Amino acid sequence: MVSRLTRKARTARRVLKDEGIGGVGKVAFDHAKLKLDIYVRGRNRTVNLDGCNFALRELPETNMKLELLNGGYEKPERFAARKYIQPEWPVVELGGCIGVVACITNKLLQNPKAHVVLEANPMAVPYLEANREANGCSFKIVNQAIAYDSDKVTFTPSLDFCGNSVDRNVSTEVEVTVPATQLSRILEDEQFQKYALICDIEGQEYELVMREAEAIRKAEVVIMEIHPHIIGEQETGALISRLENLGFRIAEQSALVWVFSKN
Repeated sequence: MVSRLTRKARTARRVLKDEGIGGVGKVAFDHAKLKLDIYVRGRNRTVNLDGCNFALRELPETNMKLELLNGGYEKPERFAARKYIQPEWPVVELGGCIGVVACITNKLLQNPKAHVVLEANPMAVPYLEANREANGCSFKIVNQAIAYDSDKVTFTPSLDFCGNSVDRNVSTEVEVTVPATQLSRILEDEQFQKYALICDIEGQEYELVMREAEAIRKAEVVIMEIHPHIIGEQETGALISRLENLGFRIAEQSALVWVFSKN
């Protein structure tokens, strides 16, 4: 395991190379401000979001931790899950991160074991597991990545678990390799027919929709974070059109989160 000091040194070298000494100074200032904000708001608190509790003490001091303290973390996804997911539906969640949306969603289900949460970043999985146990949830955790034409995926995740992508090496911290899987394989393994799909996979959503039409067609609702700044405006339009052609209508949109429903 790479030490915190080593990670900081690598980050400083990368910023110095890309942005010069001024960039290093800005990173140091932003990090100090972030730590102060977290301290002022209660560094070691447990937060309650939509009836579920999430411990903050062991989380890295990142913007994600500040968003948890502010109550804004994944707010559009949380709202959409509570509004649109029916209790009788199984759920497939792609991009579970530390499990905030997963725990809140799992509490909605008649059969909480009919819920699979895929998370590619192995560094996030211990937090995902801990939050599942702390909230008495029963979802299944799969440490794999959505990918095609390969049986494994190698990437370098960030300590700030938000925004991790298997396509964008967002840090130089730790290189990891995880098995690849597909939505259709998850549905087959779990024998899900009608289900709800929650998707936040940081740019992989375009390939998912384009390559797994039949698997997505089985969903009753799709709650998806779409990233035009990653996949492009033209691809975003094509993704939305493809979902509409599969029988979905746009139910609502908030920030980057879109809800596509068949009802």
